[in-house]
Amino acid sequence: MTGPSSGSNRQKLDGGAAGTGQRGGIRGFLGEPATGPARWVLALAVLGAVMGASLSLRNVLLDYSWFPQAVLACALTLLLPALTRRYPRLNHLAPIAALLGWFMGLTLAFFPGTAYLGLIPSASTIKAAVALASEAGASILVSNTPVPADPGIAFIICAGLGFTALLIDTLAVTVALPAASALGIALILLPAALTTQDGVGASGFIGAAGGYLLILGCCRWYAPEGQLRPAANRAASGTLGRAAGLGAAVVVVMMLASVFLPGFSSGTFPQGSRLGSPGNVSGLDPMISLGNDLRSQSTAINMSYLTDAPEPLYLRMSTLEDFSGKTWKPSPIPAGLSDNLSDLRPAFGANSAVPQVTTTTMVSVLDLSSTWLPAPLSTTSVESLRGQWKWNPSTQTISGNDTTADQSYVVVSQMPELTPELLDAATQKPDNRLDPIFSKLPNNVPAIIKTTAEQVSEGQTTPYGRAMAIQDYLRSSAFTYSVKTPVQEGYDGAGMNVLAKFLEVKSGYCIHFSAAMAVMARELGIPSRIAVGYAPGTPNQETGSVNGVDLTGYQVAGRDAHAWPELYFEGLGWVPFEPTPSRGDVPAYAQEPSTDTSRPNNNDLLNGANSRPTSAPATAPTSKAATTPATAAAVEATPQHARISAGVVAVVLALVVAASPAFTRILVRRRRLALVRGASPGRKGTGRPGKQKDPRDSPEALAWRELSASTIDYGYSYDSALTPALQAERMAALLGESSSRDVYRVRSAYENVVYGPPGADSPVGRDDLADALERIGSRLAQKATTPARIRAVVLPPSLFNNRQ
Repeated sequence: MTGPSSGSNRQKLDGGAAGTGQRGGIRGFLGEPATGPARWVLALAVLGAVMGASLSLRNVLLDYSWFPQAVLACALTLLLPALTRRYPRLNHLAPIAALLGWFMGLTLAFFPGTAYLGLIPSASTIKAAVALASEAGASILVSNTPVPADPGIAFIICAGLGFTALLIDTLAVTVALPAASALGIALILLPAALTTQDGVGASGFIGAAGGYLLILGCCRWYAPEGQLRPAANRAASGTLGRAAGLGAAVVVVMMLASVFLPGFSSGTFPQGSRLGSPGNVSGLDPMISLGNDLRSQSTAINMSYLTDAPEPLYLRMSTLEDFSGKTWKPSPIPAGLSDNLSDLRPAFGANSAVPQVTTTTMVSVLDLSSTWLPAPLSTTSVESLRGQWKWNPSTQTISGNDTTADQSYVVVSQMPELTPELLDAATQKPDNRLDPIFSKLPNNVPAIIKTTAEQVSEGQTTPYGRAMAIQDYLRSSAFTYSVKTPVQEGYDGAGMNVLAKFLEVKSGYCIHFSAAMAVMARELGIPSRIAVGYAPGTPNQETGSVNGVDLTGYQVAGRDAHAWPELYFEGLGWVPFEPTPSRGDVPAYAQEPSTDTSRPNNNDLLNGANSRPTSAPATAPTSKAATTPATAAAVEATPQHARISAGVVAVVLALVVAASPAFTRILVRRRRLALVRGASPGRKGTGRPGKQKDPRDSPEALAWRELSASTIDYGYSYDSALTPALQAERMAALLGESSSRDVYRVRSAYENVVYGPPGADSPVGRDDLADALERIGSRLAQKATTPARIRAVVLPPSLFNNRQ
């Protein structure tokens, strides 16, 4: 009866033993699991460094809406390697785990609906990521900083930060080169350093510097030489003090450099010269950077031109016609455009019967780098231009693979000789072949835009009458020109909600006025677009001639960056208006009606024999708008912020530098004495008892370190090759017989803990050793000369001695 039962029990025992052996084999292979917070502290340190350095992107992006997604992507990137490091055998796989975490973090942040369980990427996730990256690339090509944080840009930023977190984690922890983590932090700072006028800014620099020091400290305390420790090496040999002193010194030096060094003269840490050619070469942002250009009131001359036009010219670069979404940008450049710039014709221009004015303009680009060519409206030919450039007849813009930097070229343009009567007679509906993008409005247009357009144009029966009503309304005293109000009120940028807010506040700059007129014109059935470029500029006393025709010179600066609406009138083509008060020139046809009756019938001109467009015009003569009160005063430069004197800043920073070593040494000494007396290592001064498991963190070891540091501060030459007994003899000789007993007390306690038999519990606190250290410190100060005491306080040598 017992046989089978015994056999069964034996089989169960054998099977259990086999299972236990199998599990034991796996555990043996993986190694003893790591305990303590080290791997989590290191992961948090890297996360803090990455997100701290990302504060530099505040000048690259319009807002911080991307920040939560970035935290999520970076956190998952660092979570998986932290889990992997639980087992020593898997340490070398941590970078692979980080890469998987990076993919999963981006998937969860941007494409959870396309992934398995919201984390694991699928084929649809890859397609969505490629599409989002392409969208970001298109935005980057047409925008300067700061750019709107649309989904594509946010995806690129989060992907870059996540990969940088992977790089820093690998360098600092896996490869055990924490100092090399500066490479990853530098990568985060590069976008702001190379693409913005204000550079990384104070917050970005402090975040990056603090994060770097955090990584160095945590790796020193929790993973010396790449080996994870169960607990930190608390209060270890003044490491914290030296790190704080070094960090303070770096910050002070950089701040002094920002005040005094050439190339660091604007903003905070603007990194001096930018990548590329010397000077202040810039590109023109179609939307938000226009406000930054105007707020900066830059006097840098971007270009000069000579023209035979009776008035200075508006120079167009790009156009905005797609009013959908939060970001308004030029439409994609069509394929198959011609690179022949000798005979340019618009898709829809003026009838050949309309009188036209031909203008010749010689443009010299001095300080502007863009793939959009500055030229007057209705260009008919361009000569002497380097590189490959293509003409878009729909938008009448010229773009190229080259840039405008250091280009000099001649532009011939034609513009219909417009009058109010001629425009008022243009009542035909737009040609059906006109691209519908010029009339399309999104579904989310706020009611205030349409209501306002209908109210201000009430009683007007022609497109021209409605256009003039909108322009007069925007130029009236109800509106004010300000580059600051949109930023302060939170509606600086593009989008229908921005326009609604602008119409409520009634204050903004050219992009708001031009966008408001363009959108309201579409609400009233008039095709429109926004031209982005430069206002006419100022005379520069230069003259020239072409084929015997005299040319007058003008120069255009960064503060002349401008945007204005162009409205389409059938039979006349695209016509510029100027709704922005105090900016640019109001065209003569958009002012008071003409009384000239000598012209042929306007309907005959608009509906002539050759009714389809031919050659495009050049800019029409314009006159300074002196009749409108809103345009009487010139735009005042944005006042500069009050700045503290550089001398005061230098003195304050010098005092901070001088005091930082003394302050650091005081903190280190106070902490050591508190720990020697038994304070909890986690909370200074609490008096909580705690068992010191590591002899190096025992009260006796800390007392020996403080004894060594105190004597070093007063001239003792520490020799790490000597035994503690010999060191104590030399210290006692320095102090004299009255303090020798205290020195030997500290030495004896230290030797008993470090070299004595294991197993004996160390006392929670040693008040006797702390009292001895207090007496030794007083004795050292008494015996030292005045210069020695000053040196010991102001510049303690122990902070810079790593042999103790």
